[in-house]
Amino acid sequence: MKTILPKTLIDTTEIADPFFFLAGPDLGGGNWRERFCELLAKSLPEFYVVVPSWKPSECFLRTRVEGWTINYRQTVWERYFRDIVNERSRRYKGCVVFWLPVEDREHPRDDGQPYARDTYGELGRWGVIAALTSSHIVVGADPGFPGIDVIQENLRGDFGKSPQDGFPIYSTIEETVRQVVQWVKP
Repeated sequence: MKTILPKTLIDTTEIADPFFFLAGPDLGGGNWRERFCELLAKSLPEFYVVVPSWKPSECFLRTRVEGWTINYRQTVWERYFRDIVNERSRRYKGCVVFWLPVEDREHPRDDGQPYARDTYGELGRWGVIAALTSSHIVVGADPGFPGIDVIQENLRGDFGKSPQDGFPIYSTIEETVRQVVQWVKP
C-alpha cells in the first residue's frame, strides 16, 4: 500500500493501478480508513490510496508517497485526486469509495459542525459525476448512518435505476472492500 496524504502532489503518471480515493467522514468518523486499507491489503498486496484525513494515523504516515507540498485548500486537493481516480475508474483500475460510518461515540466531531457535513455534498456530487461519465463509485454505510435511505434513493435516481433495482449500498466495511476488490481484479 502506498498512501497519498493531504496537500501532497505527486507525478500521477508514475502511479501503478489499482488506485483508490477513500471518501467519507473524517472528523468524528473514527479510524475507518485504516481498517478499510487493512482489509483491502489482504486481497490486493499493492495499491495506491488517497487518504484525505486531517490527522492521518501512523500507518498512513509510514506508507505515504513523498511529493510536493501545496498551499491550496484541502477541498481543491481532494477534487484534483478524485478526478484522477475517477478517470482511471473508467478503465476498471480503481474507484472512488465512500464509507459512511455512524459517528464515533468515544471521539465525536467536536468542532461545532454537524457530523459528516461535507460528505453529504461530496457523495451527491460524485454520484452524479460517476453516473454521467460511466465511472465507478462504491458506497458502503453503517445501517444507522443518518439519512442513508435518502442517499440510496438519490443514487438510484442518478444512475437511472428502477425503484425495485435500487443502487447497491453495502452495509459492512467488509462487504464494501469485497466489492472494491471484485471491481479491480481481472
